[in-house]
Amino acid sequence: MKKLSSLFLALSLTMALALPVWAQTDSSQKSGEVKVELTKEQQEELSKLHDEILQKKFEMIDKHVEFGVISKEKGEKIKEKLRQKAEKMKKDGMMKMPYKSKCKCDDDGDQD
Repeated sequence: MKKLSSLFLALSLTMALALPVWAQTDSSQKSGEVKVELTKEQQEELSKLHDEILQKKFEMIDKHVEFGVISKEKGEKIKEKLRQKAEKMKKDGMMKMPYKSKCKCDDDGDQD
């Protein structure tokens, strides 16, 4: 009986350690993400678009402050966080997406 309990415990521990690794591998294969290296031109183009978006976000924050929706201090904190994210994206080569797609589309664009 002691031998059976030891065997069951060993099996349980093995499964507990292996299951998260197996689940991670499975989910990364489903995402279908491909590693891509952007050229300097592509990075510059994305950087330009992100800068335009960032300026529009700053304008929106300023309007919220002007209309009294948020305080000036809170507006400045939000802007600083946005600046930090933008700098990190530039440092990472513009590879991180600033949004998460909720579309459950196939590669050809059809929705499930």
